[in-house]
Amino acid sequence: MDLNFAKSLSSGLALVRPLEPLSPGGIGSQAAGSGNEFQTLLSGAIDNIKSTQTVADNQISSFLNGEQVDIHQVATSVQKAGLTFELAIEVRNKMMQAYQEVMRMQI
Repeated sequence: MDLNFAKSLSSGLALVRPLEPLSPGGIGSQAAGSGNEFQTLLSGAIDNIKSTQTVADNQISSFLNGEQVDIHQVATSVQKAGLTFELAIEVRNKMMQAYQEVMRMQI
């Protein structure tokens, strides 16, 4: 396992924390802050996907241009970029399924 990937995974897990109970002020007082946190988390995840794909593209270009690049590093970075993208797609699919399930609920 790539050490940088393990570090990014552990830093991502550090962001996960239990839900805090609602304050007596109601839902509106917490909604603004939590939406901004979600946006930041989502932007960070997208940036992580972009950076892994950029690293893979750069290593492929370097290898094809004849620069001194280890083929194992190229293969590893390509696999890492692919897995990161597939994970993002599956998370999106699960979020869409959850949204659709909530929308089907009767009030």
